Amino acid sequence: MQRVLVYRRKFLPKSETFIYEQLLGHRQVKPIVLTRERQRNKKLFPYSPVYVRKRMTGLSSWLRKKKVKCLHARFGPAGLELLPYARRTKLPLITSFHGFDATKRVRENPGYRRSLKRLFRQGKAFTVVSKHMKKRLVRLGCPEKKITLIRSGIDLRKFPMQPPQEVTNGEYRLLSVGRLTEKKGMDTLIKAFKRVRERFPRAKLVIVGDGEERKKLRKLVKKYQIEKQVVFKGALPHIRVQKELARCHLFVIACKTARNGNQEGIPNVLMEAMATGRPVISTYHAGIPELIEHKESGYLVPERSPTKLARMMEYVMASRGEWPQIVTRAREKVEKNHDIEKQRAKLEELYLRVMKK
Repeated sequence: MQRVLVYRRKFLPKSETFIYEQLLGHRQVKPIVLTRERQRNKKLFPYSPVYVRKRMTGLSSWLRKKKVKCLHARFGPAGLELLPYARRTKLPLITSFHGFDATKRVRENPGYRRSLKRLFRQGKAFTVVSKHMKKRLVRLGCPEKKITLIRSGIDLRKFPMQPPQEVTNGEYRLLSVGRLTEKKGMDTLIKAFKRVRERFPRAKLVIVGDGEERKKLRKLVKKYQIEKQVVFKGALPHIRVQKELARCHLFVIACKTARNGNQEGIPNVLMEAMATGRPVISTYHAGIPELIEHKESGYLVPERSPTKLARMMEYVMASRGEWPQIVTRAREKVEKNHDIEKQRAKLEELYLRVMKK
């Protein structure tokens, strides 16, 4: 089996299940992982082999020794780190872009933006998770023919279609899952939920995730006097997220472009909610409209609009007759475009193609 080196500087934050899932199940190549820091979340992401090298000195001879035939950098900055070694060893380099590396980092760091031109010129191939991100890379100077669309995928066996939860006495259970960071729009969601409660006083909002905005969001909930109706569960392992999805009636995430320009790819948790059979509400943000077609496979509102989000949540909660058709189409969309098996096969095909060249 041909060996592919997958480089992720930190292996692996809890939120990066999408990277882990694409390491597994290859038939013709064997990915080996290189990281710069002690391996994280081993129980969550058991994988072997994972090599830790705090310094990159001597990496070229190490790559030869390990019989590596292709390099795969996860995120743009990692691609720039591997580029000199790709040149020295004449190994093909693939760089995957996932979000901040094509948005926030470009805006904040002119040096990084200039360096990307070199990466686009010398790198063999690039992957993106959405057409929206593909357009961004082309605007930044990446030749379109070098870009392959490999969408994020989920393991559909872990997210079987669940029967709908009955709504008793108007006790709707709304769920949102994501890092408590600006681009996830949890503040927009809390402001919208405050309005929703005027019409649906028994509704409850469950927020799963942790991050730098935790204190700010808790203060907001306190200010609106909805502490009993908004539950912060903190970060949960994947298996617990599956249970939360099965328990909720409706899934909402109000993603937005952060002030520093940071954007999403397409949140995997939206795919997970759709696969589970839960109606989803999100925003016209980045690649999300490629996943959710408004009133076909879910519902969309503009970014940063608590009023429009609240109206949409109320509409969906009052239109339960629409749910069966919406969730059926949503499941079909995920099966067609976001099955991890299909996306993994595309990635393996790309590995084999660049190695052949």
